Amino acid sequence: MAGEEQEQEQDEVVEEKGGSKKIIIIAGGVLALLIIVGATLFFTGFFDAEPAANPDDPAKELTDDADDESAEGEDAAGEEGAPPVYLALKPPFMVNFQNTSIRVMKVSMSVMARDEAALDAVKLHDPVIRNNILLLLSDQNVDALKTTKGKTALQTAVLDDINKVLKERKVKSVVEAVFFTELVMQ
Repeated sequence: MAGEEQEQEQDEVVEEKGGSKKIIIIAGGVLALLIIVGATLFFTGFFDAEPAANPDDPAKELTDDADDESAEGEDAAGEEGAPPVYLALKPPFMVNFQNTSIRVMKVSMSVMARDEAALDAVKLHDPVIRNNILLLLSDQNVDALKTTKGKTALQTAVLDDINKVLKERKVKSVVEAVFFTELVMQ
């Protein structure tokens, strides 16, 4: 009987060793899982004191500022401090030249105003404005347009032409600037 008791004790010891190995493996797996989850949370910024900046938040702040300014009155929109608003004149302008080394010019433009009403008027009177700009572009001296001074003079002429159309249509707002976003001469 003593031999049987010793065998049972040895079997229990063997079972305990096998059971403790399972516990160690399970504990190691849980520990590895916790380390992986913790590292993932750390690298995604979960533990940061301040929440990560959302790309949409600055736009919301700007929109809130614009709403505050518009609530102050319509006169505030035309002031120098109002943020600029841009409008691309699409499609690009294409002009042909005769008897010059440059045969074609393609110009893409955007206009800037500080009042949405000015850009709405530009959209409304787009056919007249585009016609006048095309006539103006086709009258340009190609050699003058190769220089910065010539391009600046063209910008000023286009700006004056747009504001002239707006004034003739009794629009109180004006366009403040014209920008060439593309100018190709071939």
